[in-house]
Amino acid sequence: MKVRISGNSIRFRLKQPEVSYFQQHGKITEVTAFGPAPADQLRFMLEVSPAPELAVHFEANTTTIRVPQELAAKWTGTALVGFDGRVDTGKGQQMDLLVEKDFACLDAPEEDNVGTYPNPNAAC
Repeated sequence: MKVRISGNSIRFRLKQPEVSYFQQHGKITEVTAFGPAPADQLRFMLEVSPAPELAVHFEANTTTIRVPQELAAKWTGTALVGFDGRVDTGKGQQMDLLVEKDFACLDAPEEDNVGTYPNPNAAC
């Protein structure tokens, strides 16, 4: 999973195996370890939620984007590239969320594109 953060916006990009894992297990986590202890790890999680709205939550060094079941099923089971939303953080601010399938980069080495979705711009 690739994670991009800019101000109050977060974008997750998932490769095909990651989308499949998310579809099968209902969640997927990316971990950046700054040290061996759990407190030294930064986690990003995408998980299916029974709630009807897209949501974001931060606790114990983990940022979690919660996706409604129907939206998760549509995204993982169709050609839908991604989904986005603006959520109220409950602290007087809003956060923009974007979750996408990761397409192959046209100018990247092949090894960087392993597991990505075919780029629709690659066909002439």
